[in-house]
Amino acid sequence: MRKQSIAAIGLAVAGSICVTACSSGTGGQPSVGGDSGQPAEQAKSYANEPAELVIYGAPGDPPEVWEERFGEQLKKKFPQYKFTYIQRSGTNTIENMIASGAQVDLIYDSVGNAVNSVVATGSQLDLSELIKKHNVDMNRFEPATVEAVKQFGGLYGFPVHSGGLVLYYNKAIFDKFGVGYPKDGMTWEEAIELGHKLTRNDNGTQYIGLGPSFAHAISMSSYSLPFVDKATEKAAINNDKFKKIVETLIMAPAKAVGYKERIAVLKRMFNNDDFMKERNIAMFVMNFGLQGQKDFESLDWDMAALPVFKELPGVGTQPYPNFLFISNASKYKDQAMEVLKYVTSDDVQMALSKKGYIPVLKNESIRNAFAQDSNVRNKNVVKAVFANKFAPPIARTRYDGKVTGPLQTNVMKAILGEIDLNTALRVAEEEANKAIEAEKKK
Repeated sequence: MRKQSIAAIGLAVAGSICVTACSSGTGGQPSVGGDSGQPAEQAKSYANEPAELVIYGAPGDPPEVWEERFGEQLKKKFPQYKFTYIQRSGTNTIENMIASGAQVDLIYDSVGNAVNSVVATGSQLDLSELIKKHNVDMNRFEPATVEAVKQFGGLYGFPVHSGGLVLYYNKAIFDKFGVGYPKDGMTWEEAIELGHKLTRNDNGTQYIGLGPSFAHAISMSSYSLPFVDKATEKAAINNDKFKKIVETLIMAPAKAVGYKERIAVLKRMFNNDDFMKERNIAMFVMNFGLQGQKDFESLDWDMAALPVFKELPGVGTQPYPNFLFISNASKYKDQAMEVLKYVTSDDVQMALSKKGYIPVLKNESIRNAFAQDSNVRNKNVVKAVFANKFAPPIARTRYDGKVTGPLQTNVMKAILGEIDLNTALRVAEEEANKAIEAEKKK
């Protein structure tokens, strides 16, 4: 997912995003009183104790993006700290930095890649003691975003903004064929039926009604099915539950006349460009944030909430948060915790929410302010993002990428009628397990 980093990190608006700097006082700091309503003992502040904090940006965001998202406010809030942001690029990887003994205090990464940048490098630090020491109230957070980090094996970091699947749609295609727009609360059956109405060939242009981004739709589905069994480190895709989500999200839309023919021409599954550049997909399931791409500026679009499985009413996408992790090698763990507390304070989360980042707190006023200061404030973004509750996050492993490739390749063969879906899942699992074993031997 790193290739689509703008979607994966949940960027919400085109261009730069600058967050309003918060007060340097105590306002907006996380509540530490729990749910009792009683004031908690005041934790010692390390905000004025000098520190040199090196932050590694695993998604590869350039320094100016980091500065506008968090860096400028951090420097104002903590004048005693010296911040250095390191962008992942080329050979400048977290693995190389650790091997060379370079300082890393904080790691910024998404739920989809942190197993590689944090866990696989042995950089993880369980924050339980620091949370207790700093009197941090974790009940303030949206539970699913916290569970997303716990599935790595411990509470190694804090979610700082989130992501999740939504249903983008091209209004021009609906208008062209006189079909009503998708609505929040649709079931997958309703969305698929709507997609079939719009999958047609018009004057040589093949339109696709419903074309999900394959890896995103499967990995973040409401059923919360992992690609790899964490205990056995074997692929876990050849089973009835996984078959159901592939049948529903991929195979059912593909039954529309003209769908598989388009796949045959493309020789691949649908991607971002098919929706926002070629503009021949009416509905596209993708991680929130795609609208930040420049091609959306001239696109007549809107979004709806991710359709739901009828047997899972009200359950939508899994969260796709980005985190700040504290490295176990940091000499400034308390100061790093001050950073985590600040970027998850009400003030900073409110500013992020207004600019179009999905907040990680349960605070309703922060959610209701979502995207108010962004160029998508007149779109259906609040309902699309918050209409459903989050599904439980899957347990991610360093081998997930070894499964998605064979899975997509073989499911595409099933769409084209070359093999049936049972065979596709069986072969994909066999190929994935071989790839996992090969990776282990490296």
